[in-house]
Amino acid sequence: MELQLIFESALSRAQKFDRQDKMRMRKKIRDELFSLLTLELPTPTGIMNRWEERFQDLFEAVPYGLKDELLNMLIDKAKFPTL
Repeated sequence: MELQLIFESALSRAQKFDRQDKMRMRKKIRDELFSLLTLELPTPTGIMNRWEERFQDLFEAVPYGLKDELLNMLIDKAKFPTL
């Protein structure tokens, strides 16, 4: 949920996308976060590499620092996994 909130806030700050693009991007984000649950032993850098490929247009449109924020959150979650 925290990851979805970070993506959502970044998407709302992105002025490059119109309403329809944002809706498509939200669906793409939800699908990607859901598929993240099915990965077996994902690493934070592996997840970021995957997201950089799939969300290239989003990362280009949002303010600088989103990648770092996401990577730091993934590293923190990897240290202390919750059930």
